[in-house]
Amino acid sequence: MKKINLFISIVAVIIVAAGGFLFYSNKSQSTNTSISASSPYTQAMASGKENVKNEKYDAAASDFNKAYDLKHTAKAKAYANQAENMSDAITYGKRAKYTASLNSINKVINEENGYDVLISKAQTLKKVIKTAYNNYKTTIQPLLEAAQEAERKQNFQLAINNYEQVLELPYINDRYYQAIKSNTEDKLNKDKALLKKQSSSSSSSSSMQSSSSSSSNSNSKMNGEFSGNRTVDGKNVSSATQSEIRNRLNSLGYNASPWSPQDIINLYRYAFAQGHKTPDSITKSDVENYLKPSN
Repeated sequence: MKKINLFISIVAVIIVAAGGFLFYSNKSQSTNTSISASSPYTQAMASGKENVKNEKYDAAASDFNKAYDLKHTAKAKAYANQAENMSDAITYGKRAKYTASLNSINKVINEENGYDVLISKAQTLKKVIKTAYNNYKTTIQPLLEAAQEAERKQNFQLAINNYEQVLELPYINDRYYQAIKSNTEDKLNKDKALLKKQSSSSSSSSSMQSSSSSSSNSNSKMNGEFSGNRTVDGKNVSSATQSEIRNRLNSLGYNASPWSPQDIINLYRYAFAQGHKTPDSITKSDVENYLKPSN
């Protein structure tokens, strides 16, 4: 009986000891699993994935690089490379450097051990950039080149028309055309200023030519057409008659001082032809018509 009780006691002790060992072992394993799940490496990778989800690729790259520093895994390195290339692709796209953008996108897609979410986002971005590149090559670039050619010929109105066509494109306000839009607006404003200056200069030149022509025509009447001819109706015009004509000019509101003797005689000849045969009969209309430019 004593032996049976002793045996039972020994078995009980063994069971209790085994149970304690199993409990401790399970608890230790659970603790280790918890520590592993919340390790800095795991946290950094999780943070990077969250930033990828929100398309914050610079932050994601920083997280994945941090994870790689903590634990040199191929996955962490690949994810970091992808995030960096996605950031570059977007930057190039915004600058309208579409070829460089597509190269960076392909690096994301072809990265070994890459993150499938990043690959998916890269494939979506690739379609957008390819569309922008195609629009640039087929529509935008020809218009810009035509504008530049017009500028070389100083045809600023034509250049303006081409730049305005670029700015009227339905997609020009989208994300990956902003560099083109900004540059086109700058060139448009510059050409508008040049056109205004050109028009002003042209107008001034035309005005000067017209004034010169008018002056020339008036002078031809006063000093040219009848220059040297000091007679009216076959008779010489005396100094006394010339003085009367000057007085008549002054009474009509004209300053006769600048008029030369030949000018006076020429005016008198014109008035005489209109039937006004004495100095006192010269009218204001005679003077005005005489001074008008010849057509």
